[in-house]
Amino acid sequence: MFTPTFVSRLAAPLAIGLIAGSASADFLGWTANVRSATNGGYLVNVFAVTSSASDKLYNVYGSNLKSPNAGYIQTTSTGGFLQGSGTQSVFAATEFQNWTSEDSFLTISSTLDGVDWLADSATIGDPTWNVTYTTLAGTSKTANSFSVVSGSFTNSEFVNPNTHSVPDTAGFYLAGSAADAVSLASLTNRVASSTPDAAAGTLGIMVAQLHMSELNLDWKMGATIGRGNGTADQKTFSLQIVPAPGAVALLAISGLLSGAHRRRSVC
Repeated sequence: MFTPTFVSRLAAPLAIGLIAGSASADFLGWTANVRSATNGGYLVNVFAVTSSASDKLYNVYGSNLKSPNAGYIQTTSTGGFLQGSGTQSVFAATEFQNWTSEDSFLTISSTLDGVDWLADSATIGDPTWNVTYTTLAGTSKTANSFSVVSGSFTNSEFVNPNTHSVPDTAGFYLAGSAADAVSLASLTNRVASSTPDAAAGTLGIMVAQLHMSELNLDWKMGATIGRGNGTADQKTFSLQIVPAPGAVALLAISGLLSGAHRRRSVC
């Protein structure tokens, strides 16, 4: 965990670059908290913030008809997004995976165990995660790199190229289901948010845990929120966590993207 001194140093830059959001919006943007990983590095968890307890999150997307080829989740941290071993070596979470695990995963989950968030293993990677490879027999097969581990039983020759990085525009969703907005009251160390409304928001759904050796995250993704009246809200927001040069403090730069955005390369 961060010390109070470190948290106070993080809080000061948070206001820099915040762009006013709409108080009437259902999807208010992204918010992220940071924890120190026991074995080194940092755990960054990202949450979709909503305005009503009746809101539901159906998917997180990097591209749709209104915003083609727009979204990405990137880092320049050494080693990219760090993974656990075995079945935790992909971005799909294991069943009820606890956010105390030192692992990177993408999920749509509103499950809490006390103050610990649990991932939903029913989260599926969209077709952007698909990778076609050639077997030893010379035939072509396709595997979804979101959840298929290198050398798995039915894909023994498959080498997953997306274990430490997320493909551009790649999204994820709950098949035939959605996650309810729940209280964010237990969420501490919120260091970056897309909008002031997201920073102050009290309801949300966990969508990511990213384990990095250095704090560096460039996130621009959209989400589909279902309202209680049966209609939907879709928006794309950005969020960045960047170490300040020569300092321990973070510079949190965020805002609703309406124009061009300088892309970062992934290590």
